[in-house]
Amino acid sequence: MPLRTICWLLLAIVAGSTIGFKVALPGSDSAPVPVASATPNSTQASLAFAPPRGRRVTPIGLDTGGPSSPGLRPLSGTAGRTVATYGSRANAASAADVTFNSPYVSDLRFLALPGVMTAPPASSSPSETTATTTTPAAPTGPPPEIEDVHTVSLTPFSATIAWRTNVPATSRIAYGLDAPVLWTAPSIASTEHQATLTGLTFSSSYKVAVTAANEGGPGRVDEYVLTTPALTGPVQATTSGGVILLDGQPSFPKMVWAQCPDAVAANLAVGIDLFMGNGCGSAADLAKWVTGRAFVLADAQAPAAGRAGTVGTHLPDEWDTHLPADLTTADALRMVPETPGTGPRFLTLTNHFYSRANPLPQGRGMYPALAASADVLGFDLYPLQNWCRWDSFGDVFDSQLDLVALGRGRPTFQWIEARRMDCMGAQLDPTPETVRAEAWLSIAGGAHAIGYFPNNWSVDVGAEIARTNHEIQSLVPALVEPPIAASVAPGSPVKAGGREHNGAVYMIAVNASRAPATASINVPAVGDRVLRSLDGQHTVTASSGSFTDSFGPLEVRVYVASPVQG
Repeated sequence: MPLRTICWLLLAIVAGSTIGFKVALPGSDSAPVPVASATPNSTQASLAFAPPRGRRVTPIGLDTGGPSSPGLRPLSGTAGRTVATYGSRANAASAADVTFNSPYVSDLRFLALPGVMTAPPASSSPSETTATTTTPAAPTGPPPEIEDVHTVSLTPFSATIAWRTNVPATSRIAYGLDAPVLWTAPSIASTEHQATLTGLTFSSSYKVAVTAANEGGPGRVDEYVLTTPALTGPVQATTSGGVILLDGQPSFPKMVWAQCPDAVAANLAVGIDLFMGNGCGSAADLAKWVTGRAFVLADAQAPAAGRAGTVGTHLPDEWDTHLPADLTTADALRMVPETPGTGPRFLTLTNHFYSRANPLPQGRGMYPALAASADVLGFDLYPLQNWCRWDSFGDVFDSQLDLVALGRGRPTFQWIEARRMDCMGAQLDPTPETVRAEAWLSIAGGAHAIGYFPNNWSVDVGAEIARTNHEIQSLVPALVEPPIAASVAPGSPVKAGGREHNGAVYMIAVNASRAPATASINVPAVGDRVLRSLDGQHTVTASSGSFTDSFGPLEVRVYVASPVQG
């Protein structure tokens, strides 16, 4: 074949291939090619919880970028009011309105916010009205209007907010992560008001409701979203009054033990915020890895370089196992001396201090000295995976009460079994239901921190840990209050613990049995108030401080009774 013919044939082949490729390219036709959505509302894959593999990982850092504009923003419907963003005052009209999608409630009135008028029940017929009906007193003046709501100060753990009312009024703020479930103390009747929101966490958004009332009635509730700033520097951990504090603000740590850096991300994703030790290196290494996202406790016996960047230390794990009954506090402090400036000392005991557990061979004499050598006292019980008992969850609550007594005012915590360890048989495997019940039984019994062990678990258990941690975080200032009087009828498997915070009452009730149960619960502080569950799905009304409710197997119910208006 002549060379000229071959050249023309090659040219035709190349030209045809180019045209075909062009036709196949996205956008070569007039019709657009659909692209997969990447919006935040797209379905996310389930979390995977990889077990630590024991290898070292060079820290390259995690995403520590918090919200770009911390501060106070009005919710839709309140645009035009003057508020202040973090650092300076600004007109709210310049900020985009936001909405708040709460998984718990549809509006603020589910908790009968102070200053919110609720309509009386409608009568079915005029005959229901009797001569005993009381006519409400006529208002003596105009209801208050709320003005100039702005931040005075804003930190990762607290916010001070000020506002004015056009006439003297009693005013307060209700706030929460998903809905207002916490209240500040009410101000005295005045036109100038200020309140501090405590127990916040960094890089998070809170729903805020400013309320006011006077003799003229309640004013309109003003609703805002408050976003806390990210962590930008060192944080100091301390303890005071039985509470673990971060930069002086109440906190409720959610912990794991001996995690490796390569598995830390899954823990962060479910709300773990305190890592006790590093299973694959020094605590200082892990502190660099999680900086801005969580905190780390170092081994109290590690050199100073291994404690850099940590907020506290931990004493030897289950130290009581190896110590004599005649141990003194001086002995314990000689073995692991205190180092000034290293933060609180955490200690995990075995369950042998518990009055219903078998004592160690050497007895229980060492426990008072050990408790005195620590700042924060914890233990592990594990009824499923240590005792191999299918239905001993009541001991989680009772042992926590014993630990609180042993701690003598120190903050306490309990480790919660999160997967199979020592006891075989599917019926003894921890499940989402057992993890949730054990966590809240511990809190009802007085725990001010929770740990999950081991540090990896199933996807289903991880989802429950995330839910429980979120609920805990939404109630921090209330959960760390001293317990109030609360009791359940003798013989009931339901365990209950109560707290009171700025006039609101919080009741934690857990059916510690695998069978349904009904319980009568007595909480004098609640009086005749309505209690609503944290999820907004369940309501009971107390009479003279008592109410009765029914629970499914291992069911947890956290009730909130809003402050009495007055």
